[in-house]
Amino acid sequence: MTSAKSVGRVARPGSPWLLLCPPGTVTIDVRTDPVRAGLASGELPVVLVDQRLFSRRRLRKTARELGVVVEREFVVLPSIERPMVVIDDTAEAIRHFWTAVATVPPGVAVTALPASALLGLVRLLPWRLTGAAAPGRVVVGRRP
Repeated sequence: MTSAKSVGRVARPGSPWLLLCPPGTVTIDVRTDPVRAGLASGELPVVLVDQRLFSRRRLRKTARELGVVVEREFVVLPSIERPMVVIDDTAEAIRHFWTAVATVPPGVAVTALPASALLGLVRLLPWRLTGAAAPGRVVVGRRP
């Protein structure tokens, strides 16, 4: 793992997705990484992260530009800085999260009705849209 001071590479020791990666995985935050060609050649595990709305397309494009073969994609909620839930970006996982896991917290009387309505709307939307719109996203891949 590279140090947190490396340009464009951020070490996030509390990042649960790093448990899925071998030692030496390079994490690149596409929000702050000005250097796109700074990866060494040879087989290299890479994690790309982004915290902006509709980051799916941006991360896939960055992976293509860097020559990273995408192995897994995750949606991270509420954010990559404070991950509580890491969801595999598949139809089954996203659908299960919205129908069986996501709920309005108890004791939120003032915002309970709008939050419940929003949650109901999200449950009706196609998983591709809700997965694509989620801001926190992680792409795990390998650079051959």
